Amino acid sequence: MLRTWAFIFFCWIYFAACTGDGKRDIKAYYFPIDELRRGLVYEYEVSQNGVVTPEYWFYRSVSRDSGIFLSSTYYDQFFRIGQICREKVVDNGTQAREYMLFEPDSISGEPIQTRAAITAPDIFPFQVKDSTGVFLFSVSFHPPDDTLATVYVIRNRRFLGDAPNYEILNKQLPCIRFSLTEAIGNKKEGNTEVEGKGEEWYAKGIGLVKYKKNYGSGSLSIEGRLVGIYPMSELEKKAEEMFGE
Repeated sequence: MLRTWAFIFFCWIYFAACTGDGKRDIKAYYFPIDELRRGLVYEYEVSQNGVVTPEYWFYRSVSRDSGIFLSSTYYDQFFRIGQICREKVVDNGTQAREYMLFEPDSISGEPIQTRAAITAPDIFPFQVKDSTGVFLFSVSFHPPDDTLATVYVIRNRRFLGDAPNYEILNKQLPCIRFSLTEAIGNKKEGNTEVEGKGEEWYAKGIGLVKYKKNYGSGSLSIEGRLVGIYPMSELEKKAEEMFGE
């Protein structure tokens, strides 16, 4: 009887291993949702065709009756708001729920808010297997200065496995990487489209630490790397120093 039960147990282990989906849990490589309830600024050094400027992203997580959400707000080097995305944390990843763009008014200079339609919501997967899986995110919107035009952005991510360690905050952190394929187009102009390709690196316990994109035939190249993480009060101080307030 003991041998019989041992044989059954061995078979159960064997078939469980063979029938498992083989997926890897990478949730720990995304932004640390639980640690962002008070919000933190991620500062990136961005090189665009050799011109280096900073950009700032303010990440903050919020708990609601309907679930946990992560909001990200982008500020350019002049501390002007450019984008807000609100994503929901679900069992298998995060999905965009709200996406807004801001463009300065040509007369007043004040930001004009444009709400984009989310046509594919996937931002970041928590379970991955190999590079055959495609995670699709896409939005479309009407620019405020040409409401008859429809601009769209389509972004595909594919998991590529581990990346070299990244040093940030005096730590060497393990990383994973994704390939990126983007298409940016305008339907009003006869579906003219520019395609971009690149990579993203995510560090364990931190989130996005590095990215690069090349558009068209390589005429536009963008690379960014994380150089600092700090409270919003420090970003406000930077803005005050720039504007002399």
